[in-house]
Amino acid sequence: MKNLVRWGFLAVAVALLAWAVVAEWDDVSAALRSLSWGAVLAAGVAATIALGVNGLSWREVMVSVGLQASVPSALRVFLLSQVGKYVPGSVWPVLAQAEFARDHGVSRARAMTGSIVAMVVGVVTAAIVGLAGIAFTVPDAVATYWWIAPIALALVALLVPPVLRRVVALAFRVTRRTEEPAHISGRALLGSASWSVLMWVLLGVQAWLLLREIAPGPDANLVLATGAFALAWLVGFVVVIAPAGAGAREAALVFLLASVATGAQALSLALVSRFLMTAADAIGFGVGVAIGRGRPASAPDHTAAS
Repeated sequence: MKNLVRWGFLAVAVALLAWAVVAEWDDVSAALRSLSWGAVLAAGVAATIALGVNGLSWREVMVSVGLQASVPSALRVFLLSQVGKYVPGSVWPVLAQAEFARDHGVSRARAMTGSIVAMVVGVVTAAIVGLAGIAFTVPDAVATYWWIAPIALALVALLVPPVLRRVVALAFRVTRRTEEPAHISGRALLGSASWSVLMWVLLGVQAWLLLREIAPGPDANLVLATGAFALAWLVGFVVVIAPAGAGAREAALVFLLASVATGAQALSLALVSRFLMTAADAIGFGVGVAIGRGRPASAPDHTAAS
């Protein structure tokens, strides 16, 4: 029944997106024609590099719970796991990554702790980068969006080790797990968050390269594009029944860019960005397969047991 609801949501989202494109096709097609191949290719490169940087953010946390896989081996699994985003629900890549850690000598509790923490880091940094981007670019944002400051501080607090341990413990209780969550060092959290912020900046560059050609103007700047994209991704993540945030991310991006782009222009950006992100996942999958083939069978990863 749950899968039926999720696939039904996907069908509705795709139908509404298609209807929006058809309804504004003249303006959408004009916006798409304004894009140069150079901008599209550069944006695609930024999106692909961002995917690899996200893998490094994940590895920082997993190393803290005992995984000692090399960077290529960890990236291989991370890149392969990303295809799980296209199955309804936001947890499939996380589960795949946790199983990888378990297969390499890390206990289930440690693997799940690492996966949950890596996901929290991504969500928190998306919210912080997104809120900061909007706050610094929207006119009178400090007065209008004063509530952003306490929210941002609360999100930062989630990455303080004692607070994060309580969050993970709560997640374990909700999922009826009886094991004790593993400890994540503050250094690992800082490293993971740093990589994650870099990822959002790269994805912001991807959005900005498209935005400045689709809707040129002084207000269509990198900070706004980065903040809008991070928040739009977060909306897509929260709507867990949408595979890879399909529909939800696009709607949020149109709303967040309303001050610098028309609905048709923002929709065009969202469509191209979706294509580039999907292409990046496909390229990442190919790289992951290539890394696996390039590893000799006699040289397995050396990992630490839990």
